[in-house]
Amino acid sequence: MSAAIPITFPNGLPSGLLSDMDGLLLDTEHLSLLIFNEMAEKYAIPNGDEIFHQLIGRSKIAHQEIFARSLPGSIDPVVFDEEWKSRFLERLEHGVPVKDGVPAFLTQCRELGISMMVVTSTQTAKAEMLLERAGLLSFFKGVIGGDQVTASKPHPEIYQRGAAALSYAPSACLALEDSNNGARSAYDAGAKVIQIPDLAPASADILALSIPQLKKITDIPAYLGWPA
Repeated sequence: MSAAIPITFPNGLPSGLLSDMDGLLLDTEHLSLLIFNEMAEKYAIPNGDEIFHQLIGRSKIAHQEIFARSLPGSIDPVVFDEEWKSRFLERLEHGVPVKDGVPAFLTQCRELGISMMVVTSTQTAKAEMLLERAGLLSFFKGVIGGDQVTASKPHPEIYQRGAAALSYAPSACLALEDSNNGARSAYDAGAKVIQIPDLAPASADILALSIPQLKKITDIPAYLGWPA
């Protein structure tokens, strides 16, 4: 692994912040895995962990494509996907867990004048609902969801659209990701990327890009030398 690429911006701060949601802002990936394992047990799927890790950072359409080639032929991939996501949303009806330090970090970004956009593989309406329940939606100019693009992460389209929605070039934006698919998407779009892994560690190909790896979102201001 080579040393991480230094992240600098002309005025010391990014013009825009492009943030993933699940596993980065919201502590939802562990719940998603728990429910997926329940589904795998119900349907007697022996390689559930292997399948789940292919899903991280991918869109609903990509999930169903993965299920179509990975699940036993007796299981309808669309029905399986809908049941998994329905069970997930039921568990979040009374509250959505937020990652430690996220509200304070977003407050600091807002006070520094950084425009923020959520860039997530989750469908837009669902993402907005979860962010609203978590008390985070008002920090952001908007949400670019997986249903707004033709190619899901790791393709760069979604980060290109996120930067455009803020009226900035991707290179003027800081992108935050937990997943390898998301980090690749942001990197290929031309954004400055920091990865904060959640369920899965950074992969060898991501480490080869020298993308900085941090443990938590509250490490970012000190890492980038932001004013206190």
